[in-house]
Amino acid sequence: MGRNYSNKNLSILELGNIEFYLNEGKCFTEIGTLLNRTEATIRQEVKKYSSFVGQARKCSNCLNKDNCHQKYLCENIFDKIKCSSCKYCKRAIILCPNYKINLNCELLKKNHHVCNHCDMYSKCKKVKIKYIANDALRKHNIVQRVSRTTTKVDSFPIEFKDYLSNLIKNGISPEIIMNTLPEKYKMFKSSTSAFYEWIDKGLLECCNLDLRNKVKRIRYGTNTVKRNTIKGHQLNGRSIEDLSDEERYNRPLGIAEFDTVEGIKGGELLFTIMIPCFSFMLAFKIKSKSQEEIGKILDDLEKKIDNYFYILFRKVIPDNGCEFLDFDLLEKSIYPDIDKRFEVHYTHTYASYEKPHIENNHILLRWLIHKGYDISLLSADDIINIINRLNNYPRPKKKFKTPIQLLEDELGDGILLLLDLNHINIENLNMKDTFVK
Repeated sequence: MGRNYSNKNLSILELGNIEFYLNEGKCFTEIGTLLNRTEATIRQEVKKYSSFVGQARKCSNCLNKDNCHQKYLCENIFDKIKCSSCKYCKRAIILCPNYKINLNCELLKKNHHVCNHCDMYSKCKKVKIKYIANDALRKHNIVQRVSRTTTKVDSFPIEFKDYLSNLIKNGISPEIIMNTLPEKYKMFKSSTSAFYEWIDKGLLECCNLDLRNKVKRIRYGTNTVKRNTIKGHQLNGRSIEDLSDEERYNRPLGIAEFDTVEGIKGGELLFTIMIPCFSFMLAFKIKSKSQEEIGKILDDLEKKIDNYFYILFRKVIPDNGCEFLDFDLLEKSIYPDIDKRFEVHYTHTYASYEKPHIENNHILLRWLIHKGYDISLLSADDIINIINRLNNYPRPKKKFKTPIQLLEDELGDGILLLLDLNHINIENLNMKDTFVK
């Protein structure tokens, strides 16, 4: 007779048989053969639905106590206001399926990680983990009931649905919204794919048109040849190849990337500076694409942030544009006692992928300043406002922290005051208030 590979749940009889066979000392493979189930099914059942037994079973000992948002574990709830949280309920300690503690017992390895069929069970005074069919059945019912009541968007409060809709309309991505929920909404956290499904079905006060990147994209071929064989104007003898592997690929603190952003042809530009280790970006308006303008901005920045400048800028990576040609002007410090304020390492020509962090951040910048917009119309306050919003946008690769948070954690809040930047709550962050053509 073949194995049963169906997706049917284990029956009550099978749960009881699993407990019986574990008490007899049989392994998962033998139990699976006897019940016509796979070994993985039995192993997962025992691992997930085993119960902790003993007087030391308390919420304070649980490994999940800091992130516990469990609600409505009881079958009969008379007062939802008083029973809104199960964290401090004595009955919830018995019912909770997410209760976990550390068990340091060598005998568990021999007994398939449960205390069933353990010779020392009656003598052991520690908290024990045991598979009990009745408790497993109760946990199955709890998981099923909670999942049915808390994953449907119809059961969510209107306040939470309005919160999601407003952030989508402000240009915040669903992934970032779900991973930066306030404490009061964390109990409603769902997967990003489910969030997209709610928007598709029209269950929220927003639609697919409010999603910035949900469009069909052209799949380009993979037979293109990278044109990085031409070296740039490395008159100072330094290129990106002279950086160590750590500096070239991981971009630790002290490595920065330079570039410029054009508005209209022949008009004013933005000189952008990227600190990849924080995903932190600065931008300054320059009148023309000239070396003198870049040098003046760097001089002002070196004077303004003082010692922070030499922490953030040890080596910089510009492209081969004419505005970065004079490396002596870029490296020369405003202070006579400092030989060089940083080292310039040029990329190859036609190789924008060698400074990917600033190029990708320009995509976010173009959310707020569309191509073809005359940058001369932007005031100094407008530019600070734009950069402040970009640096308050959470980054998935940085565990959903903002660049400003990462910079402040490393260097303190003093540098934020010098750069006129401040924190913006995600509820107040608007990434769609754009400057259009």
